Amino acid sequence: MNAPIDLRTVTNMTSKGQVLIPKDVRDRLGLQPGKPVQVGINDRGEAVVLPAPSEPTETPDERRARLMKVLAEVRARQSTGKATDEIMEFLRGDEPLP
Repeated sequence: MNAPIDLRTVTNMTSKGQVLIPKDVRDRLGLQPGKPVQVGINDRGEAVVLPAPSEPTETPDERRARLMKVLAEVRARQSTGKATDEIMEFLRGDEPLP
């Protein structure tokens, strides 16, 4: 069974496989001229068109540097001088931390 369709429009496909997506549908989906779209088939066998995820704005080196900074901040906050087992025992109430 097909899912309900809010905006239903009939359009033709060209011999090249091109389909015009009506403006009201493009606007509702946030599709923009010149921007990539994802086209696929869902689990019901229906064609689906979605805006493609935006390209990352940072390089792999910038991403790595940002993640390393976040990890360093987390490590700095979590430094207790106690082993993980000691912390878990304390949290369980097995024994108090000295």
